[in-house]
Amino acid sequence: MQVPPGDMVFSDMRFRDFGADNCDCYRIEDSNLYRKSLRHLGYKSVEFVVYNSSGRAGESMLIFVEAKTTLRPQNSKSRFSDEIADISQKFMDSLQIICGIWHGGRKGKTQLPANFAQFYESGKKIVFALVVKNSEKRELLTVADAIYRKLLKERRLWKFDVKVLNEELSQKENLVLAEDSI
Repeated sequence: MQVPPGDMVFSDMRFRDFGADNCDCYRIEDSNLYRKSLRHLGYKSVEFVVYNSSGRAGESMLIFVEAKTTLRPQNSKSRFSDEIADISQKFMDSLQIICGIWHGGRKGKTQLPANFAQFYESGKKIVFALVVKNSEKRELLTVADAIYRKLLKERRLWKFDVKVLNEELSQKENLVLAEDSI
């Protein structure tokens, strides 16, 4: 698959170029900070974080995006529970990493995109988005509910939203490009 500059491929899905449309993107999983300093300490990370100010009525949001090809079957309770715990940890660790950079925990060694600082100052919406390529719509609510329950305490503090999308829904949300546009 030929990927145009700016587009990103994760879990066999092509995510759009977030450099356009008044967005900034930080590829946290590919950052030197994560790869060299944090991964070996047990931190987990989402694929990327996007600041998007092109929402409805000027609503700005910081979107933490994790991509998966499939999820383990829900009929295997322990495996499903482990998967939900892993995804939840990725969301919260990624939020901690971004907040740590904002608060200068990396002594100016790591730069976030310019709009991320504006987001922090304005205190807008935080969204954790899990995009599962091969998932039926009926499964998405079960996964979202499991993540909500796992992060109940954190949701009360941070007031974030969780979206669980399959490839079709993520195209409607303008995160993933349709295969025919590849």
